[in-house]
Amino acid sequence: MSFYKSDLAKVHDTGFGDFARKASEQLLPYLQSRGIVGGTVVDLGCGSGIWAERLVAEGYRAFGVDYSEAMIALCRERVPTGVFLCASLLTAEIPPCQAVTSMSECFNYLFDSENSTLSGFQALFQRVRSEEHTSELQSHSDLVCRLLLEK
Repeated sequence: MSFYKSDLAKVHDTGFGDFARKASEQLLPYLQSRGIVGGTVVDLGCGSGIWAERLVAEGYRAFGVDYSEAMIALCRERVPTGVFLCASLLTAEIPPCQAVTSMSECFNYLFDSENSTLSGFQALFQRVRSEEHTSELQSHSDLVCRLLLEK
């Protein structure tokens, strides 16, 4: 299971990492404003671990999920204390956490041929929102989440 091989993972990390860095400048204060100042934060589509690195630097625990083994390898190099799972974000087990986040384009790809249906996304969002141990879902795709649940 590998969407990004190691060469493309490195190119993505180097060439597009600023998106995650800049997004973290907005997302971290948002979490803090909601009283989420520690604990585990899940990152769906964690890429190379840039957001996870920021979370750990700020005192959070990072749990990342990505479909690419090469991206997960970069995560583990960047954030040795993080927990990273190579799996589909649509079916991964989400641990007890304070927030579930996602940034960049992971919801835009038909990356998981077994689960890339509308119902797969609906099931993910429903599961995340219904988890008693999860207090937030914050994503650039939050509007999509609300629309999917309304269907």
